Amino acid sequence: MQKTILSVISFCLLLLAFSCKEATKEGHPLSESIEQAWQEAETSLPKALASAAMVRDSVGNAPEYVRKRYDLLTIRLRDKQDMPATSPDSALHVASYFEGCEDVIWGERAYYYLGSAYRDLKDYPRAVSCFLKAVDAAVQSPADADTLIWQNALSQLGHLYMLQLNYEEELAVKLQAVSLARQSGRNLGFYLAEAAAAYKHLNDTLRCLRCTDEAYRIIREEKFPPKYGRVLGYMLVTYSGYKRYEKLDTLLGCLLHLPEGRRPYNYELCLAKFHEHSGRTDSAIFHYKACYDSEQALPGRYEASAGLQRCYMQKEDFRRAAEWGCRLYDINDSIIARREFEETQKARDTYTYYRDREKEQAIMLRDETLARRNQAIMFVSVIIGLALVSTIMAGLAFYYFRRKRFMEEIVGRDRLLESAREEIDEHLKELKQNEKINKDLTQIALFGNATEGAEDVIRHFLLASSGKVSLGKDSWKMLMSAVETLYPGFLEAVMDRQQGHLHEPLLRTICLLKIGMKPSQIARVMDAKKQTVWSRVKRAEEMCGSLLRAD
Repeated sequence: MQKTILSVISFCLLLLAFSCKEATKEGHPLSESIEQAWQEAETSLPKALASAAMVRDSVGNAPEYVRKRYDLLTIRLRDKQDMPATSPDSALHVASYFEGCEDVIWGERAYYYLGSAYRDLKDYPRAVSCFLKAVDAAVQSPADADTLIWQNALSQLGHLYMLQLNYEEELAVKLQAVSLARQSGRNLGFYLAEAAAAYKHLNDTLRCLRCTDEAYRIIREEKFPPKYGRVLGYMLVTYSGYKRYEKLDTLLGCLLHLPEGRRPYNYELCLAKFHEHSGRTDSAIFHYKACYDSEQALPGRYEASAGLQRCYMQKEDFRRAAEWGCRLYDINDSIIARREFEETQKARDTYTYYRDREKEQAIMLRDETLARRNQAIMFVSVIIGLALVSTIMAGLAFYYFRRKRFMEEIVGRDRLLESAREEIDEHLKELKQNEKINKDLTQIALFGNATEGAEDVIRHFLLASSGKVSLGKDSWKMLMSAVETLYPGFLEAVMDRQQGHLHEPLLRTICLLKIGMKPSQIARVMDAKKQTVWSRVKRAEEMCGSLLRAD
């Protein structure tokens, strides 16, 4: 009898597993409609929304795998409408289901949109992990993979690596996306332009222009469709920045003839940079102002303010340059404040994410607590008895110790007062030193240029470390300005962590370590002995720690 029951149970489990595995292979009318809406979301979002609405009422009675596909479709449609995720729960449930059923294409899609949810929540480590899982799922079965999702996952990985300033990994995944686009023949021009941007981050001008030229040729063969508007803007800026004028008229004409409703978000900014590189300062000012007025995002306004400051400096209109420099400084503060708000928002959203897990742990602990309660009552009774005896003994000893402590307090009071005076003097000295350094940092922030200027300053210091150039009188202030531009809030965080006086040589050493210099290079730049530099480097690493390795 027992063997019969075990056989029946085993058969049911095998049947359940087989049905889960084969369910995705069965044809279902709603599956075709969901797949159609999925593909329409890539070309026409209104059509995809209409198709999804038509099957919404029928999904409730469909098999589970159909419902999960529809859930993932709704996640995709929200992403296409630029609606950021507030929780990863829905995408996490879908990803868990398709991982168990081994459905390659839908598992790949589920992992991609789970990574997108983590990306929206600024949880970049989990986002990278999910995008890598999506890529792995596609690599294991490329014939069944969704090529566009595969390419998008590689593109998102490149973007996240770029935010971490890991330009080598950024270039590696973007070259994988280019290789995949060559095989599929879809959006090759876009991924070539992304690879060109990665080469530019690595200062590889030759390969950057080579990829940009190939992207231009492919997009020209497609007759410059409006979907490449953002890429055309980047190419316009790249060619004008490198003084490659032969293709500028064509690119400029394509951008100017785009319908107003289909212009990319970087339209005015790219035109402004193009005119600035071409020496047409007045036109650049016009487009920078248009970008500043139309741009709602703070990073775009930051770029526009920096460009206007540069242009007015070129025109030697220092009053207006100072005005835009002040705006640039205010926007930088707003970006820092917004970043703190985003961290707070992330913490609030993450709370609900972990709340259910804490409830499950509370249920598991409740039974164990009930089992221990009786033992605790007996233990507490013994403790109370011992406490009463201890109280009586403590009362007898209290009078003696109270008198002794009173005398010790009188003797030690003067000693504490003297120590307090010394600490106050030390704090006053530190506050004066911090006030001086903060004033210098404020002046540096007001005088700071945009990201391009910061990169030039860092490149100048790297050349100085090899003895090719020499440093000027204001070079160190320009270095701190560049560090503050590329790593907002870094110098303020260093000041918060410092203990005692933060001397100028140590602050300079911290800035050089942040831009990636080795101790031998720092010794050459600062013209100091290697032993002295090693001592400063060790002090900087002990004081800053993770700040030197943070993005």
